[in-house]
Amino acid sequence: MNALRQALSPVHHGMALGVLALIFGALWAAYIATHHEPLHGGFEAAEAQQKLAHEKPYKLEMQADLNMDTMGSGSAAPQHAKNAPEAHGHGAMHQHSHSGSLAADAMQRLLRGHIHFMGIGILVIVVLIVVASTSLKDCWKKVFGWTFGLGALLYPPAWILMGFRTVELGPQGAEASVMWLFGPAVALLIGSLIALFCVMAIEYLGLKKLRIFARAFEV
Repeated sequence: MNALRQALSPVHHGMALGVLALIFGALWAAYIATHHEPLHGGFEAAEAQQKLAHEKPYKLEMQADLNMDTMGSGSAAPQHAKNAPEAHGHGAMHQHSHSGSLAADAMQRLLRGHIHFMGIGILVIVVLIVVASTSLKDCWKKVFGWTFGLGALLYPPAWILMGFRTVELGPQGAEASVMWLFGPAVALLIGSLIALFCVMAIEYLGLKKLRIFARAFEV
């Protein structure tokens, strides 16, 4: 037991961050379960408001065109009536939803925050056990602990923030608005996984004694 504790000590902080991600995931799941109806209802109300806001200018424009056509020859009325719906459809393109409802998309993204908290938290704990089993020097194992741990804590909140912004900004706009958080989190996780693969490959191929790698490994 003491040997295991000593082996895991360089990545202990990263594993603690992974456990913290699991705690946040469980708490977020409980919050969604107890506030599902208010959240969904709020998103639906906001979506309905946005639809009305997009439709109102076109309705006013159509009414004004019809009034002008009534006072004039009336020959252009069919053309104006035909063009207005097309303009409305074009204005809502940025709000395209795969599920057919921005409110449903928002709730799905909030749920993905919980799924990613739990999934990445478990992944980080397991992967850091692998890191601890390598012959890397402790200083580099500590680096892995921070990169994996911080990635586990930064990535899921990006989904949650994206969910709250989906109705207001649309799916694509919400994604773009969280890239400042999403990008670094993905870079930390993917970069750490690639680096760990390289470490394992170097060990497997017996290259860790080479001068270029010797400083990073216990030989």
